[in-house]
Amino acid sequence: MENGVQNIMLSSNPETSSGQVISQRERLLEMLFEALPELLQSMPNAQVKEIITLRVFTEEYSNLIKQNRSTAYYNSVVISLKHFTDFFGLQRSIQSIGLKEVESFISHLQQKVNKGYRVYVRTLKAAFNKAIDWGYIKENYFIKVKLPKKQKVNPVYINSYQLLAISNQIENKIVREIVILGFYTGMRLNELVNLTWRNVNLTTRIITVGDEDFTTKGRNQRYIPICDEAFEVLSKRIPKVHIVHNDKSFVFCKSNGFPFTGDFISKRFKSACKAAGTDKAIHFHSLRHSFASNLAQKGVSLYTIKELLGHSSISTTEIYSHLNMDSLKDAIRTFDGPHPKSLSLKKGEGLF
Repeated sequence: MENGVQNIMLSSNPETSSGQVISQRERLLEMLFEALPELLQSMPNAQVKEIITLRVFTEEYSNLIKQNRSTAYYNSVVISLKHFTDFFGLQRSIQSIGLKEVESFISHLQQKVNKGYRVYVRTLKAAFNKAIDWGYIKENYFIKVKLPKKQKVNPVYINSYQLLAISNQIENKIVREIVILGFYTGMRLNELVNLTWRNVNLTTRIITVGDEDFTTKGRNQRYIPICDEAFEVLSKRIPKVHIVHNDKSFVFCKSNGFPFTGDFISKRFKSACKAAGTDKAIHFHSLRHSFASNLAQKGVSLYTIKELLGHSSISTTEIYSHLNMDSLKDAIRTFDGPHPKSLSLKKGEGLF
């Protein structure tokens, strides 16, 4: 290394002409680049780190999610990262963001989107776990931030009479049928709009949710028996062309054969709810809650409901446990045994 540096120094001569100076500068630069590897090797403790900006990371991570996850989750990731980059700036280095700054960002997010900030924080936590896997950062500070506990509220749901009232407000026949099938199967909106005929068996009366072409939220395939109401909807939609076993045509589709978007269905359902005068908290996902809630009220076990909904954990299904009132009523009936009709005490007397 010393010889390389000496050669560079010796090549500089103040007595040379301007043309020679320019050519010597070019030579000096060439020699410097030639000597650079040797210089770096002579410094074993030095670590040369690539600076990763938030712009680079958000583009890479968004592209990964777009290829491997659902459209709904991808959209959530895009919004979450937008909040993050708006706060720090796209040119900010991801390595330079510490715990204190993450806490400041979450406080800002709480004030800006109080109702939805938890979802964004959870999504960003997953994103920064991937940043660790890629070697961009050493620690995920989102994991260290403890959010305040949220009041648990039971999900809102409707019964069959309310379903009828809402359905009567839907002019589009296909939208109406999707709503009815959602109520009687508990399928997610994304599962309904992507349902194909090859996954509907009207002979065995079974719907298969999830295959090699459609990935469910929990990555697990599940089976839903078709009740009479659901059978009536599906049987009316059988295409004129004979259905073969591997028919990939959509059950609910436009005239061109393409599926409806979830947003299109959701907006029309919400408009129908408003016209029917139902609770403002009711939205399309409430049909899934309604499916589970009505089963729970009829005494169906939580484990059976878990399988029908495709939950990966029974703890998710336990939000419906309060709806099965039989066990609660049995517990309270223990007070209904013999008890004294009146209890009179003389002044100054006590029971103990």
